[in-house]
Amino acid sequence: LCNKKKVKTDGRTMILKADRSLFGRIIILGQNRKIEIRELLQYSLGPMPWSLATPEGLPRKTNKATLANHLQKDVQLADSLPRNSASIIDGMSLVQKLAVGGQTTFRMIASSLLSMALRESPQSKRIDIVFDTYREISIKNAERSIRGQVPGVQFSDIRAAQLVKQWKKFLSEVKNKTSLIMFLLEEWKTKEYTDRLQREDKVVYVTSEKECWKISPESADEVTELFSSQEEADTRLILHTAHAAQEGYEAVVIISEDTDVFLLLLGFSASIGSNLYMKCGTKTRNRLVDIRKVADSIGHEVCEALIGLHSFTGCDTTSAFAGRGKLGALKILKSDSSARQMFTELGQSWTVPDDLYTKIERFTCGLYMSSGNQSGQVNDARYELFCAKNGEVESH
Repeated sequence: LCNKKKVKTDGRTMILKADRSLFGRIIILGQNRKIEIRELLQYSLGPMPWSLATPEGLPRKTNKATLANHLQKDVQLADSLPRNSASIIDGMSLVQKLAVGGQTTFRMIASSLLSMALRESPQSKRIDIVFDTYREISIKNAERSIRGQVPGVQFSDIRAAQLVKQWKKFLSEVKNKTSLIMFLLEEWKTKEYTDRLQREDKVVYVTSEKECWKISPESADEVTELFSSQEEADTRLILHTAHAAQEGYEAVVIISEDTDVFLLLLGFSASIGSNLYMKCGTKTRNRLVDIRKVADSIGHEVCEALIGLHSFTGCDTTSAFAGRGKLGALKILKSDSSARQMFTELGQSWTVPDDLYTKIERFTCGLYMSSGNQSGQVNDARYELFCAKNGEVESH
């Protein structure tokens, strides 16, 4: 079974290991009890399916960045941006980069964050700062719990002159992030900041919960067409990108390090009129990826299918398949037009039609069997793999 788990007993750490011989004994037990092996292999031979779960019972993870790196590898980076461009920034990523000293106030934080946003996009007249929405009951919040984030002290009210103590601990409390975003929005609406925007000839769009506000030198107005119930900034960034394109900007640059954002941009690149760029990297070494060039290099059919493929092969909210990364799945996608159509269709409706489910099951068999199996059913594939290797097979 090749799964290890550390446990502590009487102050000692022991490693429990489930191995192949245990797998074999389970099968022999099934034979002795007159259970058909083909039928037995339709069930998980452990407390959970190892193909989708870790020994601790958590979803299996995969390296998402390998997919983004592979798609970009043969595409030359852009040197510069057109002057008529807009910039869309992942707001919480900006917050996480901020270094806060001992005598820092929330007013100083608001000023520093806006300065960082302006430095990130000196060529853009329009700057969108898009934040996540933080909900107590959500898959994302469960993910934060799994990562072991320890709650900090909750601030019931944030005041401009208030000193910030233990910045990282402050950000570890989800409700503090919501309060901070609301404070930043109200602070940036004040005359001090609108005067600054006038001097620099900028307009800033800021999200807070479901709302979005446009802050210009003249006024602060809610933008109803950017109202969104999306929890993740990743998907909301695409909404703002499309809005900027509709306003006539020749180019839109999205400032984010996230693989999910990169794949979303590829998926929607054909339906967004402006040239799209993704800016990532460090302070001293930025990378400017031309999304249209990447899309042209891999083909627009592949781009449209990437979101479905990425979701199915493992992301923040779905398990990855054990022993199977994203590049193998991408290889099948590129060579199989039916797979591209299938993953383009996946997610278009809330339910998965039976015929689509059947196609996805066949694709899954192809991940583990290069030649595939006759029936295209996972249960048959498991049995065929077991027989082909005479039982010497890892349970995952």
